[in-house]
Amino acid sequence: MTNRNSTPVIRNSAIRILNNTIWKGKSEKKGKKRIKDPCFKGEQKQKEVAMLTYLSEVRNRLRIQLGGMKKSPAVWANQSVKPEDVEAAIAELDTKDAGVEAVKQAQSLKLGEARELSVTCGKLADKIENLALGIHTDDAEKLVEYGIKQRKAAAPKPAPTKLLIPTLEDDTDGEGFIVSTQKDPDADYYEWQKGVGTNAADPKAIPELKNFKTTKKTSFVDDEVPKGVRIFYRVRAANTNGNGAWSEAVSRVQ
Repeated sequence: MTNRNSTPVIRNSAIRILNNTIWKGKSEKKGKKRIKDPCFKGEQKQKEVAMLTYLSEVRNRLRIQLGGMKKSPAVWANQSVKPEDVEAAIAELDTKDAGVEAVKQAQSLKLGEARELSVTCGKLADKIENLALGIHTDDAEKLVEYGIKQRKAAAPKPAPTKLLIPTLEDDTDGEGFIVSTQKDPDADYYEWQKGVGTNAADPKAIPELKNFKTTKKTSFVDDEVPKGVRIFYRVRAANTNGNGAWSEAVSRVQ
């Protein structure tokens, strides 16, 4: 039989768990380095959510148990844990939960204010940097005093040199060709030429090829393809510093 004079176990356990959870980690020893693991905050958040969920489950459990106790008051009148003890524990949990929610709301408000302040101060820092760049534009050593590193001029992109290999295939609806080539790392865009053959059976009879399309993409659909006619294409990579060589002409009949 349980000792009647013992402190209510359920209440004390619940409150002890809650207090330890809320205040854990707030009394770190002086000089102890904080964890800098980028995943730490996420893990802490998950632990906080898990603990609050657990406390909510404990509270609901106590409420259900309290309901059972109130239905049998005579049985519980002489027990060490009485309905009023459970009610007090639930009330304390409600109070702590409300306190935690208030802290969370206050923290959210402070974080919002801090974000706004950081944006404002960031703009101020940008303004100072731009002014310093204008004042000391020819003095790299002076710029270092403002924490501005000397910026290296971007190397000009070379003209493309890769010989491209175009490919042709029928479009999925059977109307036109899917025209594509591989990517050139130095290309800003691709120039395509097109020509209509005079003999559908002869892939070597290359006609005059004329400028057809300029695009930044390596693939496109050409719907202007007459049936039974051999169509030729060739491509080259290009940028502002020059053009690559024209590819070999490829052809297909639809």
